[in-house]
Amino acid sequence: MNQKKMNMRSRANSFGYALNGLYELLKTEPNVRIHAIATVVVIAAGLWQHLSPMKWVAISTAIGMVWITEAINTAVEKLCDLWCENKWHPEVKLIKDVAAGAVLIAAIISIVIGVFVFFF
Repeated sequence: MNQKKMNMRSRANSFGYALNGLYELLKTEPNVRIHAIATVVVIAAGLWQHLSPMKWVAISTAIGMVWITEAINTAVEKLCDLWCENKWHPEVKLIKDVAAGAVLIAAIISIVIGVFVFFF
């Protein structure tokens, strides 16, 4: 078993790769830019309404859930496109649809959470 030692430099590099991934996600994915705008709006609304700490936990969880599923969805789509070399394949379509469905579920749950946080 070949284990790579994680020194400070390699940890810093890993952090840099993750930041680059987020940058590329924002740069290349239109839906992510919509999520970014929604994130800013929701945070501003929360600050304006002086949300309680527990409501901030709910909002942060909802925001994180959407961002995580969108990032995973994008990675799945890119990997499928690479694997298929832009040829249509029914199983790849199903995989991509399921990944997109996960983002939709996260977005719907986030809206429900937002309604409860801001209106009840």
